[in-house]
Amino acid sequence: LYLPDYSEGGALHAPAIPRAIAENIAMITDPITPEDTAFFWHIPKAGGSTVKAYYGKCFHLVEATQIGGLFGHDQDEKIDVFPRGDYLYVNVDPSTPQGLEHAKDLGLAESGLADIVFTSYAHGGSKLFNPVHRGRFFAIFRHPMERAASLFYYRQTATWEKVFGFSSTTFEDFLHKGRGEKNWMVRVLTNKFRGKVTGEDLEVAKEILRTRCVIGLMDRMEESLDRFSTYFGWSAPDGDDCKNELLHKGVNRNSHAKVKVGSEAWNIMYEQNELDIKLYEYAQVLFEEQRLLFSYEGSQR
Repeated sequence: LYLPDYSEGGALHAPAIPRAIAENIAMITDPITPEDTAFFWHIPKAGGSTVKAYYGKCFHLVEATQIGGLFGHDQDEKIDVFPRGDYLYVNVDPSTPQGLEHAKDLGLAESGLADIVFTSYAHGGSKLFNPVHRGRFFAIFRHPMERAASLFYYRQTATWEKVFGFSSTTFEDFLHKGRGEKNWMVRVLTNKFRGKVTGEDLEVAKEILRTRCVIGLMDRMEESLDRFSTYFGWSAPDGDDCKNELLHKGVNRNSHAKVKVGSEAWNIMYEQNELDIKLYEYAQVLFEEQRLLFSYEGSQR
């Protein structure tokens, strides 16, 4: 994998990525150390629930997810692991800002208890780590147009979610009211939730992906999961049956009509998410370039 030399005196100048990510998230080409922890950026409706089930159920890895804050564990004063069905969880909830603070206070990264930390807060989650106990960033990407539609229709029926609703609203009305995402991925990576995101922000987001993120694609899910497993050196004790069941059935899927290219909804989404679309297209390029990290049927490096 080619990573240009941005050192002092070099001809190239890298975009300045947020300090927490620059200092606490390892470069993808850095050797993995025992102190490092896998850090999955859970992009909504991009296969993250399948990734959780895949590594929790089939690989028996210890996960830090929203489950860790249930059953009163959000009040725990000592970090620990508890079982829940076929899964093992650390007693912290990285899915919220408050949960991330709790996890940091309890020393999640330093404890080494979690095999994978899952959160949608890429920047906030990076603050769990430090230059010694680093996060190893990886994610599954899905086309922003498909993802936005899937998220809307999912929230129409997901009564268990805090954001359940919109059942009497059409997708077009929802978008006209400005309630859809607006370059969510770029905003999260650059920690810029207010104001307008620009081409410069896009370049920062691209630099984060290029140097620090092992890329997966939802439409290449099996290959993506194989790459993750190879990169981190994980193997599934339960064999192929568990893996195949989850890959073919998926988790948390929600069938809905596709948004047609050129339709009103499509055009509104494109205008609101042009930078995210460009970032997704760049992730597709990186996915192909990162083949050099893997001898697909062999071992990492």
